[in-house]
Amino acid sequence: MFMLGMLAALLVLLAIGIPISIGLAGISIYLMMHYHYAFSPLIQQGVNGLDSFPLLAIPLFIMVGEVMSHGGIARRLVRFASSLVGFMAGGLGQIAVLTSMFFGGISGSAVADASAIGGMLIRPMKEKGYSAAAATAIVVAASVVGIIVPPSIPMILFGVVTNTSISNLFLAGIVPGLLVTVGLMLTTYFTSRSSGAAQSFSLREVADSFLAALPALMLPLIIVGGILGGVFTPTESSAIALIYAIVVSLFFYRTLSLRKLFQLFVNTGQLTGVVLLLLTFANVLAWLLTANMVPQHIVAALTALTDQRFVMLMILIVVLLLVGFFMDLTPAMVILAPLMTPVVTKLGIDPVYFGVLMSFALGIGLITPPVGTVLYVGCGVGDVPMEKLSAALLPYYAVLLALLFLFILFPGIVLWYQ
Repeated sequence: MFMLGMLAALLVLLAIGIPISIGLAGISIYLMMHYHYAFSPLIQQGVNGLDSFPLLAIPLFIMVGEVMSHGGIARRLVRFASSLVGFMAGGLGQIAVLTSMFFGGISGSAVADASAIGGMLIRPMKEKGYSAAAATAIVVAASVVGIIVPPSIPMILFGVVTNTSISNLFLAGIVPGLLVTVGLMLTTYFTSRSSGAAQSFSLREVADSFLAALPALMLPLIIVGGILGGVFTPTESSAIALIYAIVVSLFFYRTLSLRKLFQLFVNTGQLTGVVLLLLTFANVLAWLLTANMVPQHIVAALTALTDQRFVMLMILIVVLLLVGFFMDLTPAMVILAPLMTPVVTKLGIDPVYFGVLMSFALGIGLITPPVGTVLYVGCGVGDVPMEKLSAALLPYYAVLLALLFLFILFPGIVLWYQ
């Protein structure tokens, strides 16, 4: 009951417009007063939680996404995707989905994916006969791929707060990410057949666009190949990817100036500050809950309900989907992952497997009303009301939920690398 009261208080704070980080700070202070703690650990535990080498990957991958969006890399990925699938029914929609996979395989962010790809493709899609809602829905739904394919910022967060291997999380996301891409492309085919092809198929254009995009396509190969080969860690791969993206944009494509690069560093600092402030107070709250045996009580309560792995997974996934309606992915991940992971590990469920499922389930929450961050980005970029966009997303919701259920039924899809 006490935990339910805290969650209710947090939802009330969110409803009245209090930032999530301030809400977590307020609840942490209340708990310290309730349990008669001194206030000195407030800063100490918050800072200690940020003293983590893997967390460095978050600002680096955010910066990679910024450089891609403004350095010409994303445009070349769009051209290459267009040459591959632009001839299909709903060609521009297919391009948006495939480009999102390429882009997500570098930036690791659904928001960056939706804003960059949407800014380039939604207007041309409207000109080709797509309604504003349909065009935006394709881009918004496709952005979920960026959460699953490596690198993935949500998976980095999960790995940090649960002490799970980030390398294994990245590997586990490859096959599900490809399946989600295929599922979204099929959905786009059936919902956008009347929109026709974007262009005719040409092997010459495939070759030319591939050569133009080759430096950009090398980025995911460097990230995943380096991790698979044991050459560097996920955090080191983010630094290498950033250096590579800057060099390509500055000296190869020559589409990025030093002045613009400085502004991108400023943008990255602002975004990183938001995430790290949230993590600071989430770490304090996690320390307070752990000190008072709250995770152990949750494990005992949930395992008393059932000892069936499938049933427990379904319960937790339904909870995560419901949480996604009201809470953004990042706070939901840092708050709930440390509480839920002990439950699944006690039942013998691989935490890497659960981390992928949790990232996917909360990723669906990013595109569902009323709090979906990517949904708001789509409304802004596509200039479409939320109710119309939500209606256009219905077929994509169905496909994403079906794929989530498929991953629950067949864990081998996620744990393919073992």
